[in-house]
Amino acid sequence: MLLILFSISLCFSRVSPDTGSFTVLYTRTSGMTNGPEFVGVAMLNGVPLSYYDSDTLKMASRQQFITDYLNADNWDYLNLLGKKRYDVMNEILNMSMISMNLTTGIHTLQWIRTLEVSEDGSVKRLMRFGFDGKDFINLEPDRMKWMASNHFARMTKVKWDSDESWNNYWKWQLETELFDLLNKYLRVGKEYFERKVQPEVFISRREPNGRDKPLTLSCLVTGFYPVDIEVTWLRNGEVMSGTHSLGVRPNHDGTHQIQKEIGINAGDEDQYSCQIEHSSLAEAQLYQWVPFAGPSVFNCSLISYGVN
Repeated sequence: MLLILFSISLCFSRVSPDTGSFTVLYTRTSGMTNGPEFVGVAMLNGVPLSYYDSDTLKMASRQQFITDYLNADNWDYLNLLGKKRYDVMNEILNMSMISMNLTTGIHTLQWIRTLEVSEDGSVKRLMRFGFDGKDFINLEPDRMKWMASNHFARMTKVKWDSDESWNNYWKWQLETELFDLLNKYLRVGKEYFERKVQPEVFISRREPNGRDKPLTLSCLVTGFYPVDIEVTWLRNGEVMSGTHSLGVRPNHDGTHQIQKEIGINAGDEDQYSCQIEHSSLAEAQLYQWVPFAGPSVFNCSLISYGVN
């Protein structure tokens, strides 16, 4: 799984005819013996479209509508592009490790660039590199200047700031190509991105992990699309705060999942319910944990449909 270990958003005012986000993420690792040392993925609205790695040196489709749309020449171009990005990441990683005097150990370089167009027409553009989970260097597209996040990145900043062709290319990428890719693939995948998939809901109960600790009720909601969803714990119909969640995460099939937990007192389980609101549902649904003498830790009952 690819992990984005750093994040930031930059705001601009250009308007695009379509809304959504297009993201390209590359990860280069050193010192690891399992798996490819370089992987790249292109995503539209959080859904993987294509994948490239250093073991195969080939771009592979992750969605059927991409497979149907691109021809052999397109794939040849994308394979070449993937190799070029691999070479760039090798150069940056080597420069970074030399500047930090690193010769052993596991190290990770990540490169993300993304374009997000909101419904109100606002635009966010991002291009950033991270090293070992920390910000390394990022581009300010409005000034086309590179900003080093630490003194180790200064050598890279000086080199890139002085390279006019390098910066002109990324200016075109962020201001033109990503818009074109966003709009093109939204149209190509229109049926896919407009689909609605209802979630599955699983409630589990976890015993306290220590004296005077509360027990935990967990509401796992998975398999839904689109990504926007509201998951709320209620106690006797009242919204509860103090819940814990890691947020929405992608599933391998292009759907999403989210898990929300709440600490409660033993014996109060029947007072709590998990409310789900999603565009695939005609109305909100309530689920409640139900005691079950069996091997499964997941057990729930739909107790209400049509919550206003």
